[in-house]
Amino acid sequence: MASDHTKPSLHFTAGFWINDPCAPGYDPATGLYHVFYQCNPHSTVWGSMSWGHLTSKDLVSWTPSTTPALVPDQPYDRDGVFTGCMVQPTNSQDSLKVIYSSVCRLPFHWSTPPYPRNAAGLAIAESNDNGETWTKCSENPILIGEPKGIRVTGFRDPFLSEWPALDQLRGQKSLYGLVSGGIDGYGPTAFLYSVLHENLSKWHYLCPLVDMSARFQPSQKWSGNFGVNWECANFLTLRSHSASRVCLILGAEGDVEREHIRNFKNHLHVPPRTVRSLLWMFGDLRAGRDSARVNFTHGGYLDCGSLYAANSFFDALSRRHIMHAWIPEEDITADYAKSKGWNGALAIARELYLLPIPSVTRALHSPLSEIASVEKVPDGDGSVTLYTLGIRPVEEITQLRGSCNDVCERRHISLPSSAGQAKQALCSELFTTWELEATITIDPSRCLEVGFSISHNGDPSVCTAIIFSPQEETISVNKGRPAFNHNIRNCPEQGPFTLFYKANDQEAESKDKLEDLCIRIIADADVLEIFANDRFALATMVYSPDGIGPAALSAFADGGPGSAFIEDVTVWNGLSSTRK
Repeated sequence: MASDHTKPSLHFTAGFWINDPCAPGYDPATGLYHVFYQCNPHSTVWGSMSWGHLTSKDLVSWTPSTTPALVPDQPYDRDGVFTGCMVQPTNSQDSLKVIYSSVCRLPFHWSTPPYPRNAAGLAIAESNDNGETWTKCSENPILIGEPKGIRVTGFRDPFLSEWPALDQLRGQKSLYGLVSGGIDGYGPTAFLYSVLHENLSKWHYLCPLVDMSARFQPSQKWSGNFGVNWECANFLTLRSHSASRVCLILGAEGDVEREHIRNFKNHLHVPPRTVRSLLWMFGDLRAGRDSARVNFTHGGYLDCGSLYAANSFFDALSRRHIMHAWIPEEDITADYAKSKGWNGALAIARELYLLPIPSVTRALHSPLSEIASVEKVPDGDGSVTLYTLGIRPVEEITQLRGSCNDVCERRHISLPSSAGQAKQALCSELFTTWELEATITIDPSRCLEVGFSISHNGDPSVCTAIIFSPQEETISVNKGRPAFNHNIRNCPEQGPFTLFYKANDQEAESKDKLEDLCIRIIADADVLEIFANDRFALATMVYSPDGIGPAALSAFADGGPGSAFIEDVTVWNGLSSTRK
């Protein structure tokens, strides 16, 4: 169907429904990165779950296959090829193998018990031509369903990797597989399996990896609700110098909605959002020969927007943990998705790592003891080093800046100005794809909020605002557009974020110094991704009216004169991808 809408160019979309990224990995034989994605190749609504396939040399420009890689065509996967993982090749002689959830019975959901037994198992597919074609293995299904004797709320989304820390505790070497879900009457978890390197079809069940009560939420503000059932759980060991942490990333399904979404007045035409969050947790790993447990210690939001279904892999080439995830489109009707011709996008690839923040004395307002998303390690001088999950776009994305249409650079902007002006124009004609980086110093005693606004046709009511509130310790996206289309719900996004004071030995007159706000915005047609200080991320969709003119970008602040000072801001206007 012909569409007047502008399609994203940096974020992968397709002319149909797409959702979870699957089986990310790197093939040393070809030097290509791979990522698959669940899709319905026949429609812009969910159904007929299949796998599409993308390849890239640089994690930025992606080439899609012309036909689906996997489709539901066997008795064991007749109702869908659901999310899975790649068996990471260790040398150029290895064939490519993926493991996926083979669904033979729908519907199922944690909220409509009893969960049908053996509705989803595991299956393997292999490629001997570098990913061009895929063959399902004759041993399939390698698991027919969940462990015997356990009533589950879900059982899907396999993840497979080495885990040396668990090898050491168990006293034997193995691969380890997770299958996400939950136990009826108890809570969410991931089911842990040992898998032989030499025989990937043999999955030996060990135990539930996490013992967590349903709807566990260690902090109302600083961590999400861990829900009733998990999807797409991955384990990672993150390192920074001599420090290491066991980390799980996961999608939490539940029935406790975040307040800013729950309180937003829904349009009657648009169905409500699915209640779920993309979260992370650090934990203590304990294990015996045939059991293991990760006990929660700290955790928070992996993304504070609508991003979901993250899948990761350790890139042996760059020694990074690379994550892909899905940006859903739940704030539009099915008719609107059909009219524009696509539904869903994949986020820009991100790097996950262990982030130390040294010499911290306090946060803006919240006591450090209440911030569940940071681990506090005493430094010995009264300050602490905080450890948290670091998250940022892969470095390769910056290569697009070199071929942008225009660069706007400004320095030393005081807001509000001495003349009382709250806004400062930065760019009057934005292309559909652009990136911003800014470093901002604030006076928290006087600054109520600071941020950037994107307005159209000079109409302040048709405006999107990205706002940091020092008082509330939040970053939010206010989609303050009029109801120009009843097929769209402009639901705001919001997540917790604070700045930290650090011990300042170089200035005797000041005991501690507040860190700057370092914000990064990547806009790509209707897709918006926001990052702050390498520890905050928020992805969302912001829909623009049809036929609207070029947007203008401004910086703004609310508070006393000079309560926010933009040290520097750069806008790369007109980014483009070389995706085929």
